Amino acid sequence: MNLILSNSREAKPGIRRRTLSAKIEIGTFALMVVMIFLALSVSLLYLAHANRTATRGYALKKLEIEKNQIQTQMEIWNQQISEAESLDAIKNSGVLEDMEQIKKPIYLQAGVLDAD
Repeated sequence: MNLILSNSREAKPGIRRRTLSAKIEIGTFALMVVMIFLALSVSLLYLAHANRTATRGYALKKLEIEKNQIQTQMEIWNQQISEAESLDAIKNSGVLEDMEQIKKPIYLQAGVLDAD
């Protein structure tokens, strides 16, 4: 059996009770270690989040560039389709049938006007 000092400073046999203040006894060094650990943990979490966000940004930018290239290619193809359709429309229309072949064309020569 353990001897315990009571408030009256007498040694009596008994059971030692643990109080809250006896359980939480942290020194300044331990407190500093805990604070540094928490700061490092928060910093690592922030770094991981920023890295993930930046990676998503790069992926979105790459997809946006691909989208712009595809749209440009589609516009070029639509223009070529329009040109082909317009030539076919002219060939199939009656305008070409009404035209005559020129036997002997006369060409004009463009020259510089003399200021006399």
